[in-house]
Amino acid sequence: MKKTKSLRERLIPAFLLASLLSITMFAVLSQIRMRINMKQSLHDRIQGGMDKADQCLDMVLDKYETILYDLCTDDEVVAYAEKINEDQDDLTVNSSQLRRYLSHMSNRNIGVEGVLLTLKNGKKIFYDHNSSSSANSSWMNTLEIPSFTGTMMYQVPDDPVTIGDKEVAIFQVIRKIVDYRDIHKEIGTITVSIDEKVLEESIYNGEDNRIYVCQGDTIISSPVKAQIGRKKTELKTNGYRVMEKVNEKSGWSIYYFQSMKRYNRAVVEQGCFWIVVTLGTIGILALLTYYFTRPVMKSVDRIVEAMNEAETGDFMVRIPVEEEMPLEIRRIALGFNELMEKIDQLISQVKQAVLEQKNAELYALEAQIDPHFLYNTLDTINWKAIDREEYEISDMVGALADILRYAVKNAGGETNIQRELYWLEQYMLLQSAKLGKPLQTVTQVPERIMRCKIHKLLLQPFVENAIKYAFKNKEGECILKIRMEEADGQLHIVIEDNGRGLSLETMALLNNESADMDDHLGIMNVRKRLQLYYPGQANIYFESKQNRYTKVHLFIPAAEEDEDENRNRGR
Repeated sequence: MKKTKSLRERLIPAFLLASLLSITMFAVLSQIRMRINMKQSLHDRIQGGMDKADQCLDMVLDKYETILYDLCTDDEVVAYAEKINEDQDDLTVNSSQLRRYLSHMSNRNIGVEGVLLTLKNGKKIFYDHNSSSSANSSWMNTLEIPSFTGTMMYQVPDDPVTIGDKEVAIFQVIRKIVDYRDIHKEIGTITVSIDEKVLEESIYNGEDNRIYVCQGDTIISSPVKAQIGRKKTELKTNGYRVMEKVNEKSGWSIYYFQSMKRYNRAVVEQGCFWIVVTLGTIGILALLTYYFTRPVMKSVDRIVEAMNEAETGDFMVRIPVEEEMPLEIRRIALGFNELMEKIDQLISQVKQAVLEQKNAELYALEAQIDPHFLYNTLDTINWKAIDREEYEISDMVGALADILRYAVKNAGGETNIQRELYWLEQYMLLQSAKLGKPLQTVTQVPERIMRCKIHKLLLQPFVENAIKYAFKNKEGECILKIRMEEADGQLHIVIEDNGRGLSLETMALLNNESADMDDHLGIMNVRKRLQLYYPGQANIYFESKQNRYTKVHLFIPAAEEDEDENRNRGR
């Protein structure tokens, strides 16, 4: 026979189970939210590292391009090279002068291992930085310069070169020399060989990340020298998140390897923390439940004992009523005692009471309204309301309320980027409905910029113009992109649409700060506001291509919102 559980045996497990489910659900949701935030933070960190590495690579290449350009456009260098090509007199003098230029270039610039001038007639003049020689070199004479189109190319030899007593991985910047009087007349090429260490030092590799530069499938720059020259497929990706970006200037690929060890450790620690919290909470709740239910259970036990005695026919039994009893238990005890006093009278009236009860039940059944009729009627009304599908109107009303609340409260004051973008989302929701077709919004804003301060409604005129003019009668999808980045204390905001674009006259008018723009009062008002908010520190300019895009570039000082301001606005 199955044992009947007592109230305590039912109450405590039910209470603990409810608590366990609540805590577990909260812990799971918290863990999911934490993982989402950590993944987003990790993605932003990797993207920032990729952009920084790409910028550093551009800076390195720009430096050597500039040096090479100065040498290739030097009138004396061009004149000496032409004389050697034409086998004129004083070839030794001309060659010496060119070697002097090459040596100056190599000695003045860190990382340049050698400079090679290959003339059109096949003659080669070089300078080896390691041997400080223009006559003897263990590697300069063996360099092969491929033919190429254009004026500039980048090259990485298949194997490292031997310089002195060590092997050095190099990359090369090659530029053609042309006669400035006849740009179609090629005189030769100048090749600058640069130590790969320049790339490694310029591209930061942290403790938990690795950055590689590849030409095709071959690694040309790596924090581990032994990996240079190997295939990128040989790199171990287990435990790393890998992202790729192609450098537009050189065509080289930048691979960013971010270690997931710290991320995985944080996830495990957070999971263990919640397990400990859950177990500790359940234990404390079990003790508290037992402690607070003990007096109630004692009173219930007394009632059960009195009822057992009454079952044996002892109707004189009474339950002592005490002050420390809970109110409900006390009322039960008083009712039980009163019942015992009247039970003798009730025994004689049982049959009549049963008959009256049956009659009352019959009357109740006759007067009862069928509840299924009410349920079905209410359900029908509910589905009729749902069939109207008024969800969009509800969303628009909510968005309009947010817009009015945001615009009216502290109008013209400062807010942060996160709140401004949220307001723009509500604004674009209404504008999308007005436009009559979906408006796709792409926002690319690093997490660290979200707390930067900006004046309210500063971006709205540009978004309004894009929707009003760029997307008017446009076929296909309408895309509005908002990108932000911080550099040198300035916040660079780009608002781009894929609309009809601007004419040259309109773009010139918009970029003219002193022009009167009756048709673009919103833009003119923004310029005036910027002069008031950031005197001499802000700027706007437009760029556009017909039927392709329009971009608005806005530069304002970058300043983070402090925590007190954030809390005050939160209130």
